[in-house]
Amino acid sequence: MRKIASLFTMLMLFSALAFGQNRTITGTVTDETGAPLPGASVRIEGTRTGVAADNNGQFRILAKTGDVLVVSGAGLETTTLTVGAGNTVSITVNRLVLTGTEVVVTAMGQTRQAKELGYATTKVKAAELTQAKAVNLQNGLTGKVSGLNIQTVNNGVFADTRITLRGIRSLTGNNQPMLILDGVPIALGYLSSINPNDIVDVTILKSASATAIYGPDGANGALVVTTRKGSKTKPQVSVGHTVQIERVSYMPELQNQFGSGSSIDPFGYGVYDPIENQCYGDEFDGSMRQIGRDGPNGEQYLVEYIARPEEKRKFWNTGITNQTDVSFSTGDFYLSAQNVLIQGIMPKDVNRRVSVHMAGNKEYNRFKASYSINYTKGNYDVTAGSSFGNGRDYTVYWNLINTPQQIPITRFKDWRNNYWANPNGYFNDYYFNPYFMIDNFRSVGRTEDIFGNFELNFKATNWLTFTYRLGATISNGNAKSRAEAFTYSDFAKASGKSNAQSGDVVAQVGDGISTSSRINSEFFATIRKKAGNFDFNALLGQSFREDNSKNINVSSNNLAFPTLFNVIGRKGEPGASESNFKSRLQRFFGKLSVGYNNWAFAEVTGSYDMNSRLAYYYDFDFKAISFFYPGASLSVLLSEAIPAIKNSKVISYFKIRAAKSKTGNVNLGVQALENTYGLGGGFPYGSLVGYTSGNVLRLPKYTPEFVKNNEIGFELGLLKNRINLEATYYTQNNSDQIVQVQYSGATGFTSALLNAASFTNDGFEFDLRLTPLVKIRDVSIDFKANYTYQTNEVTQIIEGVDELGIGNANYVIVGKPAYTFQLTDYVRDDQGRVIVNSSTGLPTVDPVIKPFGHTQPNHLIGLNLNISWKDLTFSAVADYRGGAQIYTGNLGTGMDFSGISKRSAQNSRQPFIMPNSSYWDGSKYVDNTSIYMTGGYNFWSQATNQNANTNYLVSGDFWKIREMSLSYNIPAKVFGFTKNAIKGATFTLSGRNLFMFLPKTNEWTDPEFANTTGNAQGVSGLDNTPPTRIFGATLNLNL
Repeated sequence: MRKIASLFTMLMLFSALAFGQNRTITGTVTDETGAPLPGASVRIEGTRTGVAADNNGQFRILAKTGDVLVVSGAGLETTTLTVGAGNTVSITVNRLVLTGTEVVVTAMGQTRQAKELGYATTKVKAAELTQAKAVNLQNGLTGKVSGLNIQTVNNGVFADTRITLRGIRSLTGNNQPMLILDGVPIALGYLSSINPNDIVDVTILKSASATAIYGPDGANGALVVTTRKGSKTKPQVSVGHTVQIERVSYMPELQNQFGSGSSIDPFGYGVYDPIENQCYGDEFDGSMRQIGRDGPNGEQYLVEYIARPEEKRKFWNTGITNQTDVSFSTGDFYLSAQNVLIQGIMPKDVNRRVSVHMAGNKEYNRFKASYSINYTKGNYDVTAGSSFGNGRDYTVYWNLINTPQQIPITRFKDWRNNYWANPNGYFNDYYFNPYFMIDNFRSVGRTEDIFGNFELNFKATNWLTFTYRLGATISNGNAKSRAEAFTYSDFAKASGKSNAQSGDVVAQVGDGISTSSRINSEFFATIRKKAGNFDFNALLGQSFREDNSKNINVSSNNLAFPTLFNVIGRKGEPGASESNFKSRLQRFFGKLSVGYNNWAFAEVTGSYDMNSRLAYYYDFDFKAISFFYPGASLSVLLSEAIPAIKNSKVISYFKIRAAKSKTGNVNLGVQALENTYGLGGGFPYGSLVGYTSGNVLRLPKYTPEFVKNNEIGFELGLLKNRINLEATYYTQNNSDQIVQVQYSGATGFTSALLNAASFTNDGFEFDLRLTPLVKIRDVSIDFKANYTYQTNEVTQIIEGVDELGIGNANYVIVGKPAYTFQLTDYVRDDQGRVIVNSSTGLPTVDPVIKPFGHTQPNHLIGLNLNISWKDLTFSAVADYRGGAQIYTGNLGTGMDFSGISKRSAQNSRQPFIMPNSSYWDGSKYVDNTSIYMTGGYNFWSQATNQNANTNYLVSGDFWKIREMSLSYNIPAKVFGFTKNAIKGATFTLSGRNLFMFLPKTNEWTDPEFANTTGNAQGVSGLDNTPPTRIFGATLNLNL
């Protein structure tokens, strides 16, 4: 025992000596992008011992365990690292960027220092985009940029989004910004095909003043995406895997008091009906009740008569997303691949996306060439009930919500083998089992996107450079939707089951293919000259673009061979359609920038565009298709121009700026100036088919929708730029809006397309950056906040017309914001009280629609927090949107009709007094405090309730905790003998859409959700799936 103790003592002494002695520590110093930092100073804290990193960022220093290495240098953030037991270290240092000197990628892919710009921009770096591991780029931007509104309009395996910058510029046309990928404009739809991990940064050009050089393409601002091109370091390999789980976070508020039934007894109480989907039966009492009809042999399916509110949540799957990323980079080459498999909350819905990105660059004397190629393939299999039948009744969501609360819906999954889940025996006489719908109505498709660019630069002299840039995109897609046949049994038909008596489910099929392409060619010259205190930067060039698309669809609503889903097996004539489009745009553009003494900067731009969509081919007029779009901006750096500010210890940076531009939005389709003809039955008579003209009157000449933009702002840095403030005020005058208005039928047309309407759009943007808010040794806290106020007003439509509908109950009304709801309401007195019948207490619906609320939010707030401590980093993003309303009638009227909504069980369905009501006492309207109205089936399911649209108009305000993530940079020593192979690793826990806070009036849905990505927002549909929250874990290895 004494020997063992002595041996242990010797080992401890030896370890102490080993840890207390100096040894050689080797390491590498890199910046946040992985690039080496040659010349960085590395010293031991509290001593004079230090070395400088070599050209590869590598160093060797004598140190012992516990020593603190301090890394510093010009333009670098001082960073410390404690020496551990290992002999190799890797130190990542952030570069310090002086406010105003950071590089921003602007229009035409040109890089500028932020201080030179006379308009507002925001740059979001890759780390901010991917911190919560969003599957697509746009969701990674949410809440991080003032003026940017990214709206997720639906969930599911696609999660469609709508993006706007500073509101809208067109009443009836496109309002989403352009996408510029590595300097080349491409369609915004490709945003979801870009791998977020391939991105270096995204610059948001918020206004037409920043994008005026693009003419009509830049009217709505732009997202400028820069992707990776390789690294100047040694070859690097990165491997990562992310697993995310997705759970339903919100469902409409449902009543849990009453079960199946659609009638009342003589005393006004609900009567139970086992075959009903409506929920106006008697109250739950815990007794055993039959659901559905008797089986073929007299069997009965009995359940306990209680509410099962969790059954509807259990119906949804736990969605799982697996994402694998691999990348390789070296001096002038970058290659990445990503595989994403999304299994949605909708049972059996799957979407898989595989993408490959390759980029490189090469310099040879005066030539420099670069390229970028992306390939993305998607395969999906999703439910498609709404493609068949009568819409609402064929959606899974509606059939689930419509299910009475006593039904244990999850027991009815196996409809092929379980009689009670099969359409023959399913309890509901009127609607399908949602599990049956999932299997019976499917859509399977494939998409392929190829997009890329090639750029060649020739530096003719030290002040003149020529650039040629070629960009191309190709998209192909095909989809097959099918409905399987189902034949009801003779017993089901004879039993009186409503669905069975309505007829068998016939086999149907729809096939569609689409292809689109774009080629974009740009050639320009760049001139950079200096003369005394003046710096000149000029650009002059030409671009050409051609877009092509083709769509073919065939279908049959009755197949002779129910298991052969091919239109060749049709009964009767097939449905068929084909469309072909081609458009061209040619531009000549120029820009001149002048800088004076590094504190004053002015810029003018011009774009002369010729657009084929404005051409009238029967009487071609070159002037009719050609328009000039000018722009100008000014930036003054007061912190350099005024000595008192320059020498201030408080003000570190102060810039004022202003910009003005005129652009146009060509809100016309291909051949929109010509009346088109189509095949129509019944013309000229009977079943004989002939060509008929369209019923829209089109003029031989249109202009773009012009957008005149003005903005002013300032940028202020305080206390060595720890506090940064930025504010912008903008106005947009939008004229010559193209609208379709009613026309006299005597002319042979029912409507006319006119350049007529106009509206104004203005707002404020504020950005606050506290970087750092707190800095105490190893702890650093950064906080960023942004606020946007935006509003608009319609000033004109056409003479004699003050309102115009654009669909979805959205209207354009003179003197009001675009867009305003036009809805029905109850008849009210002059005090706004609902007028009720003095005998029945029931209100009366006023059939005349009136304006209510508006669909665009006025207030946008984003809050961003980042906390770092040693190798741990925590980040969070919250956002708010307020001032808009949403119309939930598509969902609400159906839920009230079926009696499943929370509001339909108010006051236990007993008679009640209409809130805020009055009645006529013979001489005047007086408060109603005594006249009761019926409160059960005879009100909530009837037109008196459902036809008053305002019953379903609620606030669209919300707060969301949009992102949270916790990352840990794992020390290399953890990997033991593999540490020479693994240079670094990061483990991240993340969450998205963790919490949503809604006003009490909204018991229906997520206010972001809508049934379209178009302009007519604020209306959710039954194709929506419920909101979800996402939790994930990611491991990244750098090899």
